[in-house]
Amino acid sequence: MQLNTYHQDLNLPEGASIADIKAAFRQMAKSYHPDAAGRTSADVEKFIKAQTAYQQLMKTAAAHNRARRATVAPAPPASSPAANWRFVSSREVGLDIYYRLYILKPEAAGAGCQVTLPWQAREACPRCLGQGRTLARLGQNSIYRPATCPRCQGQGTITRESRLEVSLTPEMVGRDKIRLRRAGLYHPSTAQRGDLILEPTWVSQLPRQN
Repeated sequence: MQLNTYHQDLNLPEGASIADIKAAFRQMAKSYHPDAAGRTSADVEKFIKAQTAYQQLMKTAAAHNRARRATVAPAPPASSPAANWRFVSSREVGLDIYYRLYILKPEAAGAGCQVTLPWQAREACPRCLGQGRTLARLGQNSIYRPATCPRCQGQGTITRESRLEVSLTPEMVGRDKIRLRRAGLYHPSTAQRGDLILEPTWVSQLPRQN
């Protein structure tokens, strides 16, 4: 099957972006997913075609991205100055995450600062698009059944290690609460993302770690 046929199965033009592919499959999944009530065999067949097209197009896009990265010289490692913050604790309230931490107050009056936090980015699973379930083939037959997504193990989300660069403006320095929009937990079924709320204690010297 050619790539243009996969595009047709998702009602997409050739050259569609990764975002377009994900959005098109998400719409098809809402319309034809076999777990929904009232689905016919024709609906299931449409979903299977859409799922196959989505997986193949995403594989092709990933291969192109790897090839592009391979042709670009890696950037030199950034310098690693001493951290200007110290973690205290965290808690979750709904989809919001609260971080308590010490932050070094900038020496210059009216100056801002930047904090680089280790981060676990949580996103919708690219295989099931947050559904937690997909279709699995029964043996060598052309028969499919709903099954737990093997990529996310039914969670609907995947987690990857990352870093969060937080630029704090001079107006933010000294505040006891700073809200970063859409940097919190992700809920796949509603496609909603919470906020990250920093609760800093501003200090002139970081306390020693225990």
